[in-house]
Amino acid sequence: MMFSKQCKLHLEKQGETGLQHMAHALKSAIKLQLLVPALLIHSVAPRFFTDTGTRVMREILDDRKGT
Repeated sequence: MMFSKQCKLHLEKQGETGLQHMAHALKSAIKLQLLVPALLIHSVAPRFFTDTGTRVMREILDDRKGT
C-alpha cells in the first residue's frame, strides 16, 4: 500500500500497520453505528439505555489506549 508521509507518521505513532489501523477504525465505526438506535431511544425515553452511550464510548477509547 502507498501511504503519504502523514499517514505513515500516524501509523507509526499508533504502533500499527495499515491493516491493523483499518480494523480498529472499522470496529469503532460499527460499535458507534450500533449505538445510534439506543441513543435515539434514550433521547425520547431517558429511562432506557441510561449509561449505554457513555459506556460504549469509554470502551472504545479505553481499547485505543491499550493499543
